[in-house]
Amino acid sequence: MMKADWQNKKNKGFTLLETIVAVGLIVVGLVSALSLVVSSLFYITNVQDRLVTANLIAEGIEVVRNIRDNNWLGNQSWNNGLTDGDYQVAYDSTSLSSGSNPLLFDSNTGLYNYASGAPTSYVRIVSITNLSAYEIKVLSTVTWQRRGITYNNSAEDHLFNWR
Repeated sequence: MMKADWQNKKNKGFTLLETIVAVGLIVVGLVSALSLVVSSLFYITNVQDRLVTANLIAEGIEVVRNIRDNNWLGNQSWNNGLTDGDYQVAYDSTSLSSGSNPLLFDSNTGLYNYASGAPTSYVRIVSITNLSAYEIKVLSTVTWQRRGITYNNSAEDHLFNWR
């Protein structure tokens, strides 16, 4: 018995079903890789924001500590100018000012301030509470927005009149 011609020829190409399965697998792989890249970029931005805000928070507390230390050096009351309230401070502040303006980033100096630079979404508030005649609580909070979500980080420190 003779075999038909189509049975004698070797199958040299892909069938339509094999091609559809192969393309489907490639698409699933590419979509997975793209999803991984997008989520990685989000987390990189999130980590960068948290690093910047951690430094801005520490800077806010250091500015208040510097004001206290300058009060000592100037033979003034240790908590002069450190009354209860919410304030905004820049890295070079020698006194506290009220407000809640977004910080500006000066690309020439690499510093955040309120005078010059590009607008950012970071808002730093330093809250001071006098707990007693020899202790104040300093709460530094930075709030920012990314992709419509509001984030905030804060740190608390207690400063004392140990002089």
